[in-house]
Amino acid sequence: MKLFSRLLALVFVLTISFSAMSQLRIPGTHVTFEFPNNDWKYLQTLTPSKNVVIYVYSYDGRAVVDGKGDTVVPFMRVYVRRNYSDTPYDLAYERYTQQPFQSLSESMDGLPSDGIAYIGAYTSASDGKDYQFRMMYFKDRNNALEIRVETTRDTFDQMEDEFVRIMNSVKIEK
Repeated sequence: MKLFSRLLALVFVLTISFSAMSQLRIPGTHVTFEFPNNDWKYLQTLTPSKNVVIYVYSYDGRAVVDGKGDTVVPFMRVYVRRNYSDTPYDLAYERYTQQPFQSLSESMDGLPSDGIAYIGAYTSASDGKDYQFRMMYFKDRNNALEIRVETTRDTFDQMEDEFVRIMNSVKIEK
């Protein structure tokens, strides 16, 4: 009976430990990140080509409402380009030509490996709203990654702390 009680206690502790872990690994990479709370949910995986996979997460912790009273859904997009031999700067330029934006700030500090990070903004052609985001480009072996957290420009300040905590948690586990 003592053995059963100890085993049950061990299972309980392990269950609590695993459920408390919020560290997520990006499939096919050594890259991990954490959400600061349970307010983020996996939304979908897109595979636009053989070497590109996109993972999308959405924020649903509380209603995020813009200045016009519209509900906004902040999101995180993880873009992974497999078998990428160029630099993260090449990917950043390539992605910029596909989705232009205004750079508000650039940095090369605090990234998981050599790369570049931006705070950027753009106006959507589809809905006419202004959007703002934090984004980083870096490489993990032969994978190039773009990680982007985004919301509308007028709700960016509401989400800024959350975005910073997510981006600061991105690491390459060896």
